[in-house]
Amino acid sequence: MLIKPLTPLEAIRSRLVEVGEKFILPANSELNMFNENDEPLIWFFSEGSVLLHREMDQLVMELISAPTLLGLANIFQATQFKYRLVTQTDCQGFTVSTRIASEIIEKNRLWQQACHWSIYLVRSLERRDSRFVGTTTYSQIRTTLLTMNSWSYDLRARTGVISFVQKRTKISRSVIAEVLSALRKGNYIEMDKGKLISISHLPVSY
Repeated sequence: MLIKPLTPLEAIRSRLVEVGEKFILPANSELNMFNENDEPLIWFFSEGSVLLHREMDQLVMELISAPTLLGLANIFQATQFKYRLVTQTDCQGFTVSTRIASEIIEKNRLWQQACHWSIYLVRSLERRDSRFVGTTTYSQIRTTLLTMNSWSYDLRARTGVISFVQKRTKISRSVIAEVLSALRKGNYIEMDKGKLISISHLPVSY
């Protein structure tokens, strides 16, 4: 189980917040990963949850909850892939360019903490890939349902199951609906108006 390294994250946050531009955003806000000068941005979220989309295929990579810091790896090497962020709930935090962040991290000797946080994000994506790449359709649906079940009730109430599973896996909506229907009939899951209420147990195979 990956444990979020909150101590290194707080060390970085406490310095960057001094130069960051604060924001308060409602749910469903789309955020740009670059500023008006086309510089990559770092986003720190102190409250809320945000969806990370890969632009090339609109795949939902992950739903990430506060506290979190996104974009820090661009200090080390800019990515060739483009991503976009969409707030899933009301969010608060601040944003700062990677150029300024790099100067602050250098000045305060925070490279160890920055590496620690960046490695945590890499390991998180590795874990995601291990559960989706090369696995069966049902396994991907099952993994996504278990992930959704770990969310707060309010977050689940905002998120349609079929839509989220489809965006995260690219499995057809008809196949997802068929699997969900079978799970509901078997009393493995409880849903209401397309939202996940609870999971009692999910079989390993379908």
